[in-house]
Amino acid sequence: MTASTFPRAPCARLRGWVAAVAVLASAGIATSVQAVERVALLRYSAPVPAQWERQPPSSKFRLAQFRVPAAHGATDGEVVVFHFGAGQGGSAAANIARWSSQFTGADGLPVQPKVETLRVGGLPAVLAEVSGTYARALAGVPAAPRGGQTLLAAVVEAPEGNVILQLHGDRATVEANRAAFLAMVTGWKP
Repeated sequence: MTASTFPRAPCARLRGWVAAVAVLASAGIATSVQAVERVALLRYSAPVPAQWERQPPSSKFRLAQFRVPAAHGATDGEVVVFHFGAGQGGSAAANIARWSSQFTGADGLPVQPKVETLRVGGLPAVLAEVSGTYARALAGVPAAPRGGQTLLAAVVEAPEGNVILQLHGDRATVEANRAAFLAMVTGWKP
């Protein structure tokens, strides 16, 4: 996979966050004052802050899911880790295109994702961010659009099939949990 596979948007801020969290994590410096536990995901593990409330997965395709406490004045967010199996669930590019199609900007037009490629635990990964008004259809039924939403997602290309990590919710809640989510992604280990 090459970076040219993905539509590019200015992502200096996203790249800066990833670089800062990676440097801190590689130096063994905590990126949060909150306690962190490692959560098993297939034959891998990733750090998760204690303030995220673990919940029973709501489908067989979810390896893990967490309720993310709301930022002041916002609503709770959610972190979900998906695995559909080898060769299933679509490519990183296809998933990013689908996620982007669920968001529109203030002008009502589709938004361009911010996309960054990286390696985590020796595996290729793609990190994407999409913000705006979110409207996702579930089982063919359109959902009411919600403004001010952000999705941070990573697709880790594991031999067992892609593993997709997502943090989504109100922009303020996602911002408040951005460093913890990026630490989860960059702290992925076999």
